[in-house]
Amino acid sequence: MTEHAKPHAPLRLFETKVASEWVDYNGHMNDAAFAIVFSRSVDALMDRVGLDASARRRTGHSLFTLQMMLHYFKEAKEGDALLVSCHLLEHDDKRMRVWLDMTAAGSDEPVAASEQLLISVTQAEGRPRAADWSFETKAALDALGKLHRDLPHPAQAGAGVAMKRK
Repeated sequence: MTEHAKPHAPLRLFETKVASEWVDYNGHMNDAAFAIVFSRSVDALMDRVGLDASARRRTGHSLFTLQMMLHYFKEAKEGDALLVSCHLLEHDDKRMRVWLDMTAAGSDEPVAASEQLLISVTQAEGRPRAADWSFETKAALDALGKLHRDLPHPAQAGAGVAMKRK
């Protein structure tokens, strides 16, 4: 990358506000509510890569989540505005691994993040099975991958869960 070139930004996917029913007994957004917001963000990603509702009906192709890791950095309170952006870390013929950043809207302050491994499935025969991406989805993922290849790799990506030992 030349000194004048800048990496492309993560893909802005989803904006929401913390709903009152998402707030728990501690007065902040419940951990399950974070999963809801990240799930809706993946739905928005599907729309962006050729797997919207119309395409799913027409082709029988969809997306399933194989793994999801949540990282919590800061409390979110009722009414807080949140923005979720996506960094496509890698993809192949059937899978993609994404990093979803949740920030307080209007700032770069991280609230939470989710790393997810997603797989292309076809449900055309009545039961889901892994399937190659459609031409349109593969092209969209290839283009997004090119835009994101120079983004800094999130430090926590691929780290898993562990207790730090002294």
